[in-house]
This record gives sequence, C-alpha cells and structure tokens, in this order.
Amino acid sequence: MEKRISMHLILCLLMSFSIACKKSETLITEDNKEIPAQPEQPVTPTTPTTPPITPTEPDPDATVYEFGRGTGSLVIDGNTFTLASKAIIKIKSGTYSTINIVNIKGTEDKPVFVKNDGQVTITQGMFTDNIENVVIAGDNNSNITYGFKFENISYRAVQFNGKMNGVTLKNMSFTNVNDYVISSNSNSGMPYNGSKDSRVEKFKILNCLFDGTGQISLGGNLSKETGQDNGLFKDVEIAYNEFKNTNIGTLCSFTNVQDYNIHHNIVNNVNPSNNNHNGIFSMQGNGIFHDNKLTNYQGNAIRMWLYSRGSIPATVEIYNNICYNTRKYGAFELQMFDRNIVPGKSTYANAKVYNNTAGRMNTNEDWHGQMLDLYNTGGTLEYYNNLGFDLYSSDPNRPVNNMINNMSDTKIIVESNNKYVSKENAINNLTDFTSKISGVGAAIR
Repeated sequence: MEKRISMHLILCLLMSFSIACKKSETLITEDNKEIPAQPEQPVTPTTPTTPPITPTEPDPDATVYEFGRGTGSLVIDGNTFTLASKAIIKIKSGTYSTINIVNIKGTEDKPVFVKNDGQVTITQGMFTDNIENVVIAGDNNSNITYGFKFENISYRAVQFNGKMNGVTLKNMSFTNVNDYVISSNSNSGMPYNGSKDSRVEKFKILNCLFDGTGQISLGGNLSKETGQDNGLFKDVEIAYNEFKNTNIGTLCSFTNVQDYNIHHNIVNNVNPSNNNHNGIFSMQGNGIFHDNKLTNYQGNAIRMWLYSRGSIPATVEIYNNICYNTRKYGAFELQMFDRNIVPGKSTYANAKVYNNTAGRMNTNEDWHGQMLDLYNTGGTLEYYNNLGFDLYSSDPNRPVNNMINNMSDTKIIVESNNKYVSKENAINNLTDFTSKISGVGAAIR
C-alpha cells in the first residue's frame, strides 16, 4: 500500500512539474489570455533555380580575327567579313575614341567572343547595333583584370542599338562616366508580343568595376493604364561587380524584367549626399537578389516592384545579403502597383526574405531604418532567419520588433527565427559580418 501511495505522489509531482513547465512556455496577451509560445527554429530555405552564372569560354580551335591599330575610332562590322562558326575577335591594345560593334551574330552554344589583346581604353564610348550571342570580355590577359577600360566619358559609355540577345559584358572598368553608363537606345520601344524575338534574353554584366559612374538603365514599361508592354528583358544576370564613389542614386535599373538574378555584387561609399528615395538596384518584375554586400550608402539595397509574367505567381527571393550603414531608409523594399497587373499578361508575385544581415540603417533618423519596407504586394511573404542590429523606427508606437516596417496588408505566412540584438551580440566584425547566432544572418560566399 505504501508503494502505491508513493508512486501516486511521484506521478502527481511529475504532472505538476509538467504543467509548470508548460505554463512557463506561454505568453500573455493584452487581454490576459494565455497562448503557447512556440520555440523559434531556423527555417531551411529551398534552393532557388538560377540561370547559369557565366557563358562558356571559346573553343581552343576558334578562328581568331584581329582588329584595330591601337588608336582612333574602330568599326567591327560583320557584314564586311565572314565569321567562322567558332570565332574570337581580338582588339589590339591602345586607346580608342570609340569602338563600334555591328552585325555580329553567334549562336547560344557558340557565341562570338570579342576580347582585348592587351589593355584597351575607350574615351568616348562603345556602340553596338544588331548583335546576338556576343560576349565582350576584357579577360584575355591574365595580368589585366579589366581589359576594356572606359575613362572620363562625357556622355554614355556603352550604348546598345538594335538586337542584343545573348549579350555579355565582362571584365570592364568604368571610371567617371557622366551619363548612363550602360543603356539601350532602341529596345525600350520594342513592343512585346509574347515571342522571343520581341524581348531581350540572357543579358549579363559580370566582373565589372563601376567607379564614379551614372546609372545602368535598361528596359521599357508594362502598364495597364497606357496599354504599353515594351522593352522586356528576360534572364538578366548582374553578378560579381563592384560599385563605388557615385552620388547618382539608383545604380542599376531595369523597368520591365522577368527572372533576374542579381548576386555577389559589392557596393561601397555611394550617395553621400543624394536624398531621393531610391534603390541601389531598382527592379520591376520578378527575380532573385542574393549574396550582395552593401556598406556606407543611401537608399534601399533593392526596390523590388513586383509582378509576374503570365497567370501563375512567381516567387521573388532576397537572401544572404549584408547591408550596413545607410543614411536613409531600410535594407529592402517590396511593393506592387496595380498598373503592372494586366489581365492575360501579368499577375502578382509572392516573396521570401531570409538569411540577411542588416545593421545601422537610416542614421539620419528621418524615416524607418529596418530590415524590410513592406508595402502591399498582392501576394504572400515568408520572412525568416534574418539578423538585425542598430536599426531604427521613427514611430515610438511601432518599435523595431520584428524588423519590418509594415505599411500593408500583405499576408505573412512564415515569420520565424528573426533576431534583433545588439551589434556585440550579432556579428563578429564589420569586415565579413559573420553572425554570432547560429542559423541566422547572411553567409556571403
């Protein structure tokens, strides 16, 4: 009998202890109701599908064509000679006022390569007309990082005319460009009718330096109000570039784009006095933004103005980015405009924002400086594993809290494991920004 009583007491004690533990895991709401507190666990992100990062290199047995005398204005016109199926055009080292590349056409699996033969400097601009599947790359000499140098350009550095499908700009440096650094003169007006021939495909800017330049400005417009749908870009890649020392506001803008991939770019010391509400990258359409590092700047790292092509919503993603020390605004912006939702052509997009690190946002303290400026998007948001420190809310009734400046009724379907802590508890240093908290923050590779 004594054994039974003892066992009964032990069971009661265990049950009491269990209840006490459960009580300690509850939260009290403002109306004194208890709700269970769910332990936060890192969410395992899905790996997004991305287009290829770099084009193939030329075949060793490609036919080499040599152009240029090292001075003056150079014209390379494919109508004046016959290109082999595998071709490399080499431009002799020197300083040119202009380089014109026209009527050059490769194929997707065998692009035509235009390369430097030594250091090539351009003082007025590079102009193209009617080129397809062409890689213009200043990577022909192992001891020269940027084989094509654009210096002290009074107007525009690279200007595209006519066709420009499958074009890559690679290993170029741009210094002191007064107007648009890269732009298109004709594509912005090309109506999109659903065919490949009515849009620009697979345009890439890789491994370039932008120092004191104007904006990369490409694309047209999708508008229900005006009936326009022109200048569409598809499968754009902007990667492994460095941007610095400019006050232009937005550095890279595509105003009608599908499936962009912006990654592994470095931005530092830009917009010291610019006060526009800009995005360093400003993209209208859908895509992904990841593994970028931005320090000492003004503006959102990216303004994603969302819409998806067709009737099935795409998912945009922002992940693995580092954003530190802005004068104005928060790290990222998501927003949708009704004018971009055209029945039969486009719909809203869903969004994921995860594994980002943001610190010291909006030092001017005249607007919210948080992880995310969230406007109405028409879709859903998944928001998890983000790390923040030294953020700012301009409204005392809206503390930093979850690091979202929420100005919308966007449905947040995942909100988990986001940490807002002091800088000392957030990161190890201000160089690589490695997180002190397992499972949150960016992992720049």
